[in-house]
Amino acid sequence: MASNRAGGQPERTFWLLVAAIFTVAVNSQVMNPVLPAVAEDFDASVSGAGLAVTAYLLPYGALQLLYGPLADRVGRVQVIVVALGAAALGTLLCAIAPSLNLLIAFRFLTGGTAAAVIPLTFTYIGDTIEYSRRQAAIGYTAMSLSLGNVLAGALGGFLAAFVSWRAIFIIIAAISGAVVLLILREPNARQRPAATPRSFLEPIRSAIEDRRHIGYYLMIVVEGTIVLGAFSYFGLILRDRDEFSYAAIGVIISLYGLTSVLAGRLLGSLAARLGERRMILFGGALVSIALALMLAPPLPFFPLAMITAGFGYVVMHTTFQTRATELVPSARATGVAIFAFSLFMGGSLGSFVIAQGFDRIGFNPTLIGVLGVTVAFVLFAAWAILPLTQPHQAAAREGAAPDRRVGGGSAGALRK
Repeated sequence: MASNRAGGQPERTFWLLVAAIFTVAVNSQVMNPVLPAVAEDFDASVSGAGLAVTAYLLPYGALQLLYGPLADRVGRVQVIVVALGAAALGTLLCAIAPSLNLLIAFRFLTGGTAAAVIPLTFTYIGDTIEYSRRQAAIGYTAMSLSLGNVLAGALGGFLAAFVSWRAIFIIIAAISGAVVLLILREPNARQRPAATPRSFLEPIRSAIEDRRHIGYYLMIVVEGTIVLGAFSYFGLILRDRDEFSYAAIGVIISLYGLTSVLAGRLLGSLAARLGERRMILFGGALVSIALALMLAPPLPFFPLAMITAGFGYVVMHTTFQTRATELVPSARATGVAIFAFSLFMGGSLGSFVIAQGFDRIGFNPTLIGVLGVTVAFVLFAAWAILPLTQPHQAAAREGAAPDRRVGGGSAGALRK
């Protein structure tokens, strides 16, 4: 998909895919604020209703490896459209679910189909935007994700309290359906890849035949383990260790989402000034500072931790994401899908290990351990990102990696 041959078409599609990411972000977080209302409506325990959360997340992580090779065979936008349409249907079914068991089943459908949208959007960015401008584009997706996460809590909680928990699902389904219809109007929604892999497993073999790539994916597993694993417990720490109310917890954690939005907006200029290694060092330093602040008295330090964590994680993680879009150009969708799979598997492992640490040795000792591993990881990743991922042998300077296959004509607003 050469952007300079398609005029403004890839740019329009890009912004529609950013909107699709927003709907997925809201959908992924929507159960958190409405869970008590769901439990009450179905006369179930909160843990029983919580199976609807697991039912979404389990297929969301596991099916990443399906959508990458599929998109390399039939096309990125085509798979996104079908998957988002199925997710919209699943979300609508959640809104009218007559029982908890059916709600759990419909959340499973929704998670399994929504899983395609974000990694394949990154793939589309890799196909249509030159490498030097790619992190700025990914910054807009980070903004969309963060806005969706923030609004899921605020809007979901409000509707559950004053209307019905079902209302937020109807809204998400309607927006998702509208985005699907708009994408279908784009000509590239019907384009197929120029070269089709001979077999479904061929893209996976291409992605891992370079052993450096295996090292990179293992590095992302570690990132998910120490960062996503720890970040899952912000609310628990504030409630069980610091004894904050749920309202206060919501306000404090929302700072994470707000600074994530700001970081996404600034990514393009930061990447141009710092380069990839220093982006990792800068973002990783902020994440490490956030973990250290959590060891101090909660006020005012925990709000400061949320501010630095939100900004730092976006700066660091989008650098890894940008590299993933160029890791395997011949099987780009599969390369990005393995990246997402690695991150989610690491997050699952980290959440389990860190929970064990909280139970066995306490909050602060576990956080100190996570902090130490994070500092080591950041230093290693800043050194390893170029040796493990150098996309073009001709790229002589840090962060160059020019994508000479495209002219940079898409996403024109990102070029300024």
